[in-house]
Amino acid sequence: MRGMLCDTLFRLFGHHVCCGRIPSWTARVGQRWDTWDVAPWNLYNVIWRVQHWVRSGMS
Repeated sequence: MRGMLCDTLFRLFGHHVCCGRIPSWTARVGQRWDTWDVAPWNLYNVIWRVQHWVRSGMS
């Protein structure tokens, strides 16, 4: 199920959803920027985790 979802997201959005460059301004949104385990709700870290989730779930 996860593989199908990740593959579908990749087909719809291409490399932007899994490998796209994350803009630097996102590090200033939400919590103060730090590593993802210290500041999990920083926008940069949220986008990075979503990209990682999609990459690791593709079949």
